[in-house]
Amino acid sequence: MESLAVSTNNLTKIYNQGKASEVVALNNFNLGVKKGEIYGLLGGNGAGKTTTVRILTTMIRATSGNAKVLGYDIITNSREVRQIVGCLPQDAGLYEEFSAIENLDFIAQLRGLDSEKRKEQREELIQLVGLEKRKNDRVETFSGGMKRRLMIARSMIGNPEILFLDEPTAGIDVLVSRKVRELIKQLAINKKITTIVSTHDMIFAERLCDRVGIIRKGKLVAEDTPSAIVEKYGDGGDLEDAVVHLIGWVGDEEGELA
Repeated sequence: MESLAVSTNNLTKIYNQGKASEVVALNNFNLGVKKGEIYGLLGGNGAGKTTTVRILTTMIRATSGNAKVLGYDIITNSREVRQIVGCLPQDAGLYEEFSAIENLDFIAQLRGLDSEKRKEQREELIQLVGLEKRKNDRVETFSGGMKRRLMIARSMIGNPEILFLDEPTAGIDVLVSRKVRELIKQLAINKKITTIVSTHDMIFAERLCDRVGIIRKGKLVAEDTPSAIVEKYGDGGDLEDAVVHLIGWVGDEEGELA
């Protein structure tokens, strides 16, 4: 459908296929994300959220099935896909010995921007994430929240049409999380960027996302607006209660999530 920014068709990913350690991360996974929306991928550890992000951003290949990003096939048009997406990986790092500006400039060079365009973008993004007063300071002096904001700015280099954020609030406190949430919403609205967020933070997802998809064992088990998910599955509670109901409790006595 033309209204979809991202669509997957029976996407499957099997790690260590054929070995004793084989793991099915995605199992005939079907997803449709509308243009311009903020979509949340929710689920427990090992549900398949990060694998989904890595496949859709062409970091890894699916075992079978396929997907399209703004009409581009992720396999046959992987180069085009990489040109239109921005990504904040879960394990993203910064060059601590560089300044904020130098971090952005380095990524801009890797993306092939000329000197004029690099200068324009790094100044715009530094201001957008509220780091203009610290732009020439070394990143090693930054707080955790400042580093997350800089990582989001870095993912915006090249003016992506779709932004993938894998655990954008990992390791930051509730106040900084709110600032990051407001920043993501601002980007989505002002720049009309389709945003896909993988997160364990239910408050973050409930207050940010237009729709959420709940993943369990590599399959999409529910999809709707956060309020509708809570109404259907929350049993009078909140989004966290609904997600727990959908994915279940398994494992040891500590209640390890599936």
